[in-house]
Amino acid sequence: DEDDTSLLVIVLDCNIYSWGTSSPPLINTSKNNYIGFSKFLEHVMVFINAYLMLNQENQIALISSKIGQSSFIFPETVEQLEQEETQTENNIQNITLQSQILKRLQKINIEVNNDQQDIINSSFSAALSMALCYINRIRKESPNLKPRILVFNISPDVSSQYISVMNCIFSAQKQSIPVDSCILSQTDSTFLQQASHLTNGIYLKPHKQELLSQYLLTTFLLDTQSRKSLAYPNLKSVDYRASCFCHKKIVDIGFVCSVCLSIFCNHFSSCSTCGTKFSLKI
Repeated sequence: DEDDTSLLVIVLDCNIYSWGTSSPPLINTSKNNYIGFSKFLEHVMVFINAYLMLNQENQIALISSKIGQSSFIFPETVEQLEQEETQTENNIQNITLQSQILKRLQKINIEVNNDQQDIINSSFSAALSMALCYINRIRKESPNLKPRILVFNISPDVSSQYISVMNCIFSAQKQSIPVDSCILSQTDSTFLQQASHLTNGIYLKPHKQELLSQYLLTTFLLDTQSRKSLAYPNLKSVDYRASCFCHKKIVDIGFVCSVCLSIFCNHFSSCSTCGTKFSLKI
């Protein structure tokens, strides 16, 4: 049935630095139950195969959020396909979805290793923007598709990306695109808490990551329409702290421009965003 078809865009956090700091050899897995990147991919592939088996018309896309930039894992861009066709023009064969994804991830890791070593932050805002743009393009071709975004995150929030991330969240909210979040780090993500809450998505932080497949199949497999008939975990509290425009730091109490609503951690004589002059009296 066309009404049951859905588009799932998965954002994978491929930050090798974050995965390295939380890998099993570096922490006590008996207490924290954390998994490595290769084991994580096994769980994700089980989830993807189960999702595609629900409906043969279901569509999927994978985007990597890596150090300094983001890129499509599946489907591949025209340039990537042309490069691979020239390399394998004499050996044409059907490649499974799993092999395509693993091949692209391997290439991504090689590209990251050749990049600058002083950058360790993931470009999450870029990946989220790419997901929304892709959904918007597919919607024009298939208006009946029900899109949603699933984010796997292990990197800490980058306060300098606060504005761009919030713009993506509000855009997803306006287009009724749920943003589901699966947190694999030790701490919660303020950005993804707000994203899931504002877009009516699901925010989940698995306690036992070795059972990640079970979490994914029971929580993120069904579409938004089917979720209305089931009991899903809800956030008890959401951290709505904002990032200041001056130093890009998360603040509890700050100064807000009455004209453009920019937030500052310290008092200034004028707004650096819109140029409004402030009163000296606080």
